[in-house]
Amino acid sequence: MASTTSCSSLFVAIMACMCFTAHAFFNLNIGMDICQKADYPALCRSVARGQADPSVVLEATIRLLMVQTYKAMGQARRDKTSAMEVCLEVYDDAFSSLQTAISNLKSHDKGSLGINLSAALTDYVTCDDAVEESGLSSAVTRRNARMRKMTSNCLYLSSLIRWH
Repeated sequence: MASTTSCSSLFVAIMACMCFTAHAFFNLNIGMDICQKADYPALCRSVARGQADPSVVLEATIRLLMVQTYKAMGQARRDKTSAMEVCLEVYDDAFSSLQTAISNLKSHDKGSLGINLSAALTDYVTCDDAVEESGLSSAVTRRNARMRKMTSNCLYLSSLIRWH
């Protein structure tokens, strides 16, 4: 009986050790709020929906950002000002950077991922600058504010990724 109890205890100890090792190796954040330290945690959580894998949340956020960028392009096309021409151009660049960021994520190229996310962020700021310099107001600035926040969260999420 004593040997059965000690074997059971040994088995439980080995299993606990294996689970801990797997947790550390695979960067599992079970029960952890990965958005807690994001620049915009509520916005991050609205995409994460409890998901603990930063790669999954990052990809979902980038894809949502691509949709928002595409919608912003449509909005900018309807307004025929020179500021919107600038916005259209930089939105196209941002969309391309986001597509490349998805590829960077899938190929585990963290350096290029950060570069492409930063490029998209710069593009949204460039559009805002063009609108501000024109002296006009535009609804795209509200969308840009949201896209800048999402991109900032993307940069944060990319910092959480640990590729082995």
